[in-house]
Amino acid sequence: MADNELPAWAVRLREERTRRLWSQKVTAVRLRNAADEETRAALPGVESIQRYVRDYEAGKHFPGDLYAELYCRAFGLTYEYLFGAKTNAPSHSNDLDEIPTKYDAQSLTSWIGATNISDDAIGVLAQDTIRLSAIHAKRPPARLLSDVVGLHRRIQAVLRAGKQRLRQTRELYKLDADLLAHASLLLGDLHLDDAALAYGVASELSAREADANHAISLSVQAKTQRWRLRFAESADLARQGYECSPATPIRILLASQEANAAALLGDARRAREALRRAETAADGPISLDSGVSAWSCPRSRQALFALAVGIRTGDPDAALRAAEMADSAWASGDPVVKGTWAQVRFGAGIAQIMKGDLDAMLREVTPAFDMAPEFRMATITAYTSHMDARLRQRRFARDATALEIRQRIHEFNSGALHADGSSEG
Repeated sequence: MADNELPAWAVRLREERTRRLWSQKVTAVRLRNAADEETRAALPGVESIQRYVRDYEAGKHFPGDLYAELYCRAFGLTYEYLFGAKTNAPSHSNDLDEIPTKYDAQSLTSWIGATNISDDAIGVLAQDTIRLSAIHAKRPPARLLSDVVGLHRRIQAVLRAGKQRLRQTRELYKLDADLLAHASLLLGDLHLDDAALAYGVASELSAREADANHAISLSVQAKTQRWRLRFAESADLARQGYECSPATPIRILLASQEANAAALLGDARRAREALRRAETAADGPISLDSGVSAWSCPRSRQALFALAVGIRTGDPDAALRAAEMADSAWASGDPVVKGTWAQVRFGAGIAQIMKGDLDAMLREVTPAFDMAPEFRMATITAYTSHMDARLRQRRFARDATALEIRQRIHEFNSGALHADGSSEG
């Protein structure tokens, strides 16, 4: 039966159920739980009530007084809103009509406790948010972005329905802040910096709305501003995030980001001070994580930032020591994140170019050129582009190794742009 042929109350029952993202079975459970203990004992099982729900939404039967009342309690809505005015209401009124009844109090209690999403459902959303962060390094950015944005939209649908409790609203905003930050990170990996910045700002707003920590939001904004060549803003955002960050790996990451941006700005002193803060944070009482999530900063990744600072401050020996630190961390059991590993290899290659040793450079970078195109994100191709710029120097103009590597860089970056753009977008 089409919607325009169904009774208005049947359409409304289905709409209110779907707005809360409840299945018909979940609705049956909610109706049963809305009854008091004595009434619940007399009700049929969930499967039978589920059939009632299906028939009500199909307009086959009008709910009796008991089930109409249970619907009002479960949805936290009035009888008049769900089913229309009662036809058996008395036509006259007197002073007794104004006396509060037990039903008034029960309706108020139901309304206060009403929600369009259960705590269990929020728990599932939280688990999905954590899972997407945990597989950040294992999935191509474009594919993972689709999942992250899809989960963000699910949360937005619940928030815009606007029937959850206050604490649930805050929890949903907190989850959405993390998803928006993750989307910002992935958009940056795909060279979409304007969109990345917009998502980063939205993440911070959502975190503040939830009265939650917004260090992750500042981290992704710092990264985006670095890509937009706004190094001073990037360093300042990272420092703000460091100052407000909890004792988790994001604190190490933010100090490392400040160091990187400061080095790009030409402020070697600030860069080294920030690296020392990262080391202090890493040696402190940090709550450890898997080491592979979007917000992890294990020793190997920390070393990568130190490598970048060494390159930018003209200290290739410091950069190579940092590369050795990363290799040592992996040998000691740090999880190997392919993107970090590739950046270390290309970064060490740049340091060898700075020292004029192209044979050593070739040994460093050759394994990394085999990376699958869909994983060649912006953070990696930035290193290969930097390598290409250094290999264009006059002293390497006739060097066969330099020409070979420049050709491989061209092929590597072209494949990356294709994978990150039209084929995956």
